[in-house]
Amino acid sequence: MKVSDIILGPIIVAIGVIALIAASVQPKPIFGGGYGGGFFPSIIGVGLLGAGLILSWNGWRERAGVPFVAFDGWIRSPRHIANVAVVIGALLFYILASNWLGFIIAGFITLFATLLQFTRSPMRSLVVAAITTLAVKATFQDMLLVPLPWGLLEPYAGVLTWR
Repeated sequence: MKVSDIILGPIIVAIGVIALIAASVQPKPIFGGGYGGGFFPSIIGVGLLGAGLILSWNGWRERAGVPFVAFDGWIRSPRHIANVAVVIGALLFYILASNWLGFIIAGFITLFATLLQFTRSPMRSLVVAAITTLAVKATFQDMLLVPLPWGLLEPYAGVLTWR
């Protein structure tokens, strides 16, 4: 499936603006300068904004020769449809369950399900999901001081924090 850049560009610009707004409400560093919780979302928001503007410009220039939406053969493939469903389902699961389960559990389940769908290797998916979840937790929560939800692991927060 190919969606025209003239449709995707404004969508990506809107996502970039939302990321910048969300970054502006993140906690600021206590001692003035430095990197707060909104630092990386701001970089991503600016990148999305620039990419969306470029896509919009390219889509506007090519609007006469490119259809708004074109479907390829993979749209009839059950495996590809399952891949799309797993990615969307995993994202919805994380959004809905992360506050209750916490980042470590919800992030692990989300990564494991997605990796299992794409690699079909349970052991490799388990190891990569565990290492990635712990690396993201350590980087964002312990080093960058970005608050991540503890959820069910709240009683063990002192044991699981490495600072």
